[in-house]
Amino acid sequence: MKKAILRGNFAAICLSLVCALMLAAFMFNYRMTEKTQQDLLNMAQVAALSLETDNDAQEIAQSIQNAIHVRVSVIASDGTVLADTETEPQELPNHSNRTEIQQAKQTGTGTDVRNSASVGEKLIYAAVRTPSGSYLRLSASYNSLVLDLFAFAPMLAIGLIVGIVVAIPLANKQSAAVTAPIAQLSRELATIKNGGTALQLHHYPYPELRAMAQDINQLSMEISGNLQRLQAEKEKIDYILDNMSEGFLLLDEQEKILTINEAACSFFGCHRMLVQGKELAQATSNKEILQAADSVIYSQQDSAQGQMRIAGRRTIHAAVSRVREGDGGLSKGAIMILTDITEQTSTVKMRQEFFQSASHELKTPITSIRGFAELLCSDMPLDETSRKDFSNRILKEAGRMSHLIEDIIMISRMESGDITFDKERVNLADVVKESEDFVRGLAAQNNITLDVATQNCSYFASRREMSELFSNLLVNAVRYNYEGGIVRATLTREQGRPVFSVFNTGEPIPEKYRQRIFERFFRIDKGRSKESGGTGLGLAIVKHIAVNYGIEVELQVEEDGNRFVLKF
Repeated sequence: MKKAILRGNFAAICLSLVCALMLAAFMFNYRMTEKTQQDLLNMAQVAALSLETDNDAQEIAQSIQNAIHVRVSVIASDGTVLADTETEPQELPNHSNRTEIQQAKQTGTGTDVRNSASVGEKLIYAAVRTPSGSYLRLSASYNSLVLDLFAFAPMLAIGLIVGIVVAIPLANKQSAAVTAPIAQLSRELATIKNGGTALQLHHYPYPELRAMAQDINQLSMEISGNLQRLQAEKEKIDYILDNMSEGFLLLDEQEKILTINEAACSFFGCHRMLVQGKELAQATSNKEILQAADSVIYSQQDSAQGQMRIAGRRTIHAAVSRVREGDGGLSKGAIMILTDITEQTSTVKMRQEFFQSASHELKTPITSIRGFAELLCSDMPLDETSRKDFSNRILKEAGRMSHLIEDIIMISRMESGDITFDKERVNLADVVKESEDFVRGLAAQNNITLDVATQNCSYFASRREMSELFSNLLVNAVRYNYEGGIVRATLTREQGRPVFSVFNTGEPIPEKYRQRIFERFFRIDKGRSKESGGTGLGLAIVKHIAVNYGIEVELQVEEDGNRFVLKF
């Protein structure tokens, strides 16, 4: 910019100098012409006095020329040339129509500048009227403006050089004075861009720059405010997205990731900074999800779905939908929502397995009851002992089915949350004692020694659920024991926490079954379990109640039996 201003100032100064010199030359030429005309008139008026004599006009004209060294012409009152010092008079035409003669006829004197046909150059003419009525005309060579300029060329060149020498530093200084504040403005704008303070208006000497600086300050404040608001909104959106349990991705029309939250990065096993702005294929290689994205973005479907498995344990569902028209210029983009459906899938699967197992478990006693009932209703002759035996079996199977149904209803309602129990501060020792009384009859039938020792332990819980917890463990210990075995239960307080332990003699649980004994309807010895009246749901109920209360359940396999420990 400084160079442009310098060149402009230099050109302006040079043009001004040339114009000034041209004007000076023109004025000089004009003044010289005017002076020459006046001088010729003065000399003509003096010389006109000599025409009063009787001497020959040609001789007088020649003597005047010899005295003042200019062309002299004597012209009669009718315009006839009587004498001329440059040309024979008879060769010249009548001069009555000449401008200077016409003026002299009217005012006594006249002047003109024109080309002379007789001598072939431009001349200055001055004519006076003599007392006798004739005209004396003097003429001299006229130097035109071009000739004067050539004559003045050395002086013009010197003046131009001097003007340039003076103009260069002046133009440089002037351009520096103009560009320095602009350069300062540019530097201060750079500091504002990097977070500096506002422009200082008193730093700029020109009103235009001060007005510009003020406008920039105002614009900077507005932009800063808008950026702060946008940043706050972005942080709010990022906070919301990163605290979502669902994964969120915003894709453009080329499947590049514009936005991705932490949950999506966790599902894909990628880092946000490495995939932001990259194609979806760099975040995941799952074919179903990539095909779903392709269907929405490239095939123009409104929505598509896909699934993927993480480490073979978790199932992630992807729902891809097309961005609506006019949503931020992303009419060809897509939004992807990733949801962990492992629990729902597992729940559905467990529910299916539960009903299948429940149906199978109910089928056996129903079949037995139906068979014995048909025998009793048939025409087959039966003695009283057989009839009583069949009736007892029907009663036993009905009781087993009743217990099974009760357990199924209990665990179903507990898992669905349909059943709730009031919680209170209970003495666990009292609940264990009630459970012992409930189980003692079953233990006596199997000739099993039941040994229960308790300490008073207070716990905030539902009495009904605690009763189910202790009863199912004690019943399980009795049923899966051998005849004449031992069941030893203790309730103690360890480090301020209630601990309930149940030991039963019998075969140690094999290691391959230890992780499955809490599954519903799982039995190690199915024939023996059914014979003892077990439903296969007791330990499942224990596990469910323990998980709801945060109670630790441990299985300790010993040489002569198994021990279940509850740590409250």
